[in-house]
Amino acid sequence: MKKNILAVVFVALSLTLLLTAQKTCAARVSNVDTVKVLKAIKPEVLEIVNTVLQASYTFKIEKVSDIYTPNAVVSDEQQPFSWNGQLAGVQWVNSVEKAVKEFKIKDFKVNVKRIKIFQQTEEIAYLVVPVEYTGTINGEPFDEEGAFSFVLRIVSGKWLIKSQAWVPKNGL
Repeated sequence: MKKNILAVVFVALSLTLLLTAQKTCAARVSNVDTVKVLKAIKPEVLEIVNTVLQASYTFKIEKVSDIYTPNAVVSDEQQPFSWNGQLAGVQWVNSVEKAVKEFKIKDFKVNVKRIKIFQQTEEIAYLVVPVEYTGTINGEPFDEEGAFSFVLRIVSGKWLIKSQAWVPKNGL
């Protein structure tokens, strides 16, 4: 009988310690203030991301010709689906322009939404940028929501894009 009581007390004590540890870990995670993290986005990083997003609907390839690393990777739903190297951004913008022309999309624009996911050190940044592309096809409204994930790195003292990937909302 004493062994059973000791076993029950031991199990109860173990569960109490486990639950306390979980609450402590959860409290640490929930104390992360997203707003403070977002304020830490370096202006240079935001400028590059904005440049890419503007180029994706203005088709100004000269704006993205020198903002990718030599081993950059860009992926998107446009064929051939991925581009590599320093000119990956230029090739990607060209493919977006080609798709817009093929589908005869008019008034093509991008609306950038609030960035909620972001991490950055002094040499690398990761962010997910939700966007919505809009326009018209044959007079009918067109829109596609999704998100770009970006990884940027400092290369020779300059922020450059290491990777960029598009995921449409219907793919999530």
